[in-house]
Amino acid sequence: MRQNPEEDALNCAVCSCHLKIVFTLPGAPENRRSGIILPTENNSHHVLLAGRVTEIPPTGADEFLSYARELPTPTIYTAIKNAKRLTDITPFSFPESRWRHFAQVSDFPRGLLPTGDEICRFNPVYAQGMSVASQQANMLFHLVQTSDGDPLATLAPTFLTKAEALIADPWAMSAIPDFIYPETIGQRPPDLEDRLNFQRALGRLAARDTEIHKLLVEIRHLLKPLSLLSVPIYPVTSIR
Repeated sequence: MRQNPEEDALNCAVCSCHLKIVFTLPGAPENRRSGIILPTENNSHHVLLAGRVTEIPPTGADEFLSYARELPTPTIYTAIKNAKRLTDITPFSFPESRWRHFAQVSDFPRGLLPTGDEICRFNPVYAQGMSVASQQANMLFHLVQTSDGDPLATLAPTFLTKAEALIADPWAMSAIPDFIYPETIGQRPPDLEDRLNFQRALGRLAARDTEIHKLLVEIRHLLKPLSLLSVPIYPVTSIR
């Protein structure tokens, strides 16, 4: 019998629509609602409301506004309450984040190569899944271009091992923070509380320090490595 890959799994629902309009985020674990407004084409904006467990965003227009009104800050509600809605409100349910560790399967089938969501599904709220899949595609292209002899002999184990390293940073930035909610199912890292406290403090610092904010944005968009946050560039006393 072939060995199954080890999996990390975490258990979100979102609703969205297109409006003409701006932006805010949540207070966890007490609050399970969040939302964001992002600019899109034709001078319009995409509005996304997200919730967890029983806090599911509604799809009715009035209920959608009521849900936005109860977000931790009034920014989104104020921006959309008088806006012109351009599309229907579309629900999307995301049951869990899941990382399948195929690189640990010693007898992985020759000629088979999982990519993207087949390896790791990220919570779409963090918007990193397509970026990671694109990085994997670029890495696969490079491996095929530089392969000698029979590429099928080494392609899968090499690609899957490198994919593990590529996924580690975005997984730490998206899946690990979800553990702040006690209902989240999965294997919690032993230093979870330290990680969550550091992220809270870093978020507060980024709200005051433009350089820290810029660095966080670049890291979350996978333009810079997460390891930069462990470099003591700024005094520890400023992160509280």
